[in-house]
Amino acid sequence: MTGTQTLIVVLVIVIAVFLLLLRALSLRAPGKAKLSFGEIFTAEIELGTADIDKAKATVKKAIEQRGAGDVRNAETQIDRARTTRIARVLWVDDNPDYNLLETIALEELGLFVTKATSTEAGEFYLRRLNFALVITDLSRGADRDAGLELLKKVENVQKDIPVIVYTLHAEDKRAWLTDAGVRAVVDTPSDLIEAVQAHRPK
Repeated sequence: MTGTQTLIVVLVIVIAVFLLLLRALSLRAPGKAKLSFGEIFTAEIELGTADIDKAKATVKKAIEQRGAGDVRNAETQIDRARTTRIARVLWVDDNPDYNLLETIALEELGLFVTKATSTEAGEFYLRRLNFALVITDLSRGADRDAGLELLKKVENVQKDIPVIVYTLHAEDKRAWLTDAGVRAVVDTPSDLIEAVQAHRPK
């Protein structure tokens, strides 16, 4: 499901709920009804075959572009996402264009991806919006520990948000990063999809 399609689905749900509430209120004594936009992120959606196929094709392109990853594993993970919850993801990377295909694949799987290029911008978003999980690179510019700094910011704002590090040579870094509190350390699009599917809201 593309970001536009997801937004349309969300808007239709909001309008339908609003109309039902309006009708219910018109039949009863005067009162108030409230619907939080944040409650939309508890909605469960069913992805269509076309959305699943698009996500698979996008991840396959990302794997080909990176020259690493298991297409079959990614396809299996995507198939498991047919019924899922809408969720918002924060992705912090100083070069977001490097992750375009992965971002599109996540959007097609019902995730709203918010991009930030610095730890400071990431913290700004974290303090103002609710996120289901955070993806980050490890190094940004000369700062080799930017991902760990972001992890600390996440823990200060909301400890239970899973953090996934998407970086080169993940195997060499996995042990000490998971000891620091990172939920997953990955370096291929297929592993990223698997980690996101494992840690996104069920």
